[in-house]
Amino acid sequence: MAGIFGRIKQKLSRAGNKMEKYQEAITFAEAGESEYAMETMAEQKEEQVPTKLLVMGRESTFSKEIIDYALEMAQRMSYDILAFNTAPLSCETFKLFSSSHNQVCEEFKSMSEKNAALFQEAAAEKGIHFDHIVMFSEPEEALESITKEHRDIAFVVSETVEDRSESRIEEGERLRTNLFVYSMV
Repeated sequence: MAGIFGRIKQKLSRAGNKMEKYQEAITFAEAGESEYAMETMAEQKEEQVPTKLLVMGRESTFSKEIIDYALEMAQRMSYDILAFNTAPLSCETFKLFSSSHNQVCEEFKSMSEKNAALFQEAAAEKGIHFDHIVMFSEPEEALESITKEHRDIAFVVSETVEDRSESRIEEGERLRTNLFVYSMV
């Protein structure tokens, strides 16, 4: 709970600093110091960090639905995309099997990068900056780690994992992918 209030306090502090810079620029512009006002506004633009949309893949893949949704949202909101894949295992787990230790992790990383390449191409076509991360931990732990490292994440987009897809098909329901969007306050 303290983390949420800390983030809110941080955002309010940044907003207050921006308002002070704008007020300073307005004051100097009104006093006839337009060059100084323009410099102040240029500094303000340099300080702005692009906001990111974090897209959580399902293990080593990204579904067409999540790619389409993330691209549309990133384009509409002028966000960069930070995509990540996570494997719920530690490469340290395979130390006992020295021959497969690096192989399993490298194969997962390779598959993830291959699948993310299609996502990256689609983002490039739309002029959206794209980064990709692969982590070896539980999805919740990976999400926590990434949000600590990248403080400029505005939203997280993820999809559900359907556990009972076979029974739903037998009952005549269409298989669908649900997407979830979380705001990072």
